[in-house]
Amino acid sequence: METPTHTEQSQSTAPVDGPALVDPRAPRFGQSLTALTLVAAIALQLPVFVYALAVLLSAAVISGWRIDAYALLWRHGALRLLDPPTAREPAAPHRFARVIGAVFTTGASVALLAGLPVVGYALAGLVAALAGLAATTGFCLGCRMYRQVQFFQRLGIV
Repeated sequence: METPTHTEQSQSTAPVDGPALVDPRAPRFGQSLTALTLVAAIALQLPVFVYALAVLLSAAVISGWRIDAYALLWRHGALRLLDPPTAREPAAPHRFARVIGAVFTTGASVALLAGLPVVGYALAGLVAALAGLAATTGFCLGCRMYRQVQFFQRLGIV
């Protein structure tokens, strides 16, 4: 049996019988793109950037991560320039954070379309700030929230 190449190994996200795993640099890449896109949308007053990001994030969530523009850009762009990952971590907390980002960017889009730019850009700014924080420091609020929900599920509270 042949050994998988670097690219094939990086694209594999789940062992056959275990949870999905991700290169920890990949979520930071996506968080950077999210933050930069939303900062540009707010600074330039271009709601189309917010709409586009809401569509990209929502498509990934709705498709069960099969249609994921960030993963495509990571695998076929950024990863080719980097060394193979030295570690992997569970993908579920990052996916949960992306669900929250999709919900808030969709809410921002609805507000902008409804003629409420202050509300829309405030929601977009919140997502930009949290994505930027996660990209630069590694502190992912959505990931923390995921772990808290799991904790309460184990206790039988939720």
